[in-house]
Parts: sequence; C-alpha cells; structure tokens
Amino acid sequence: MVAVNFANMAMSLALKRTKGRMVALNQGIYTDIPISTITSGQKRVDVAELYDVDQYRPKVRHVMGKPMFLY
Repeated sequence: MVAVNFANMAMSLALKRTKGRMVALNQGIYTDIPISTITSGQKRVDVAELYDVDQYRPKVRHVMGKPMFLY
C-alpha cells in the first residue's frame, strides 16, 4: 500500500510538472519535500545494528519500535 501511495503521489507531482520535490513520510503522514533534503546534514547508520556483514545483507528481524525507514 505504501509503494502504491508513493507512486500515485509521485505521478501527481509529475502531472503538475512540479520539479525538485519528492514524496516522503513525515511522522507517518504522506507529504512532498524538496529533493535537497536528502543531501542536507550528516547521515549515520549503525552498521552493527542494521547490517549482517557475514551474510552480506541487512538485519530486518529486529524492527519492532523502529521507524518505517530505519534511518
């Protein structure tokens, strides 16, 4: 459902010829934000918590209480 909503909102932006914005979730609410948001500030990922280096894949089994998009 989330993917379909993102796609529909992205299509709406494209049909309105809106440039420089992307679809996002903010506190669980669908919105659109400036694309520059993704390049602002530092991003940190807790590799030991979220990534299994031996299996070469993300750890997705411990997501209870975490945001939809982990970081």
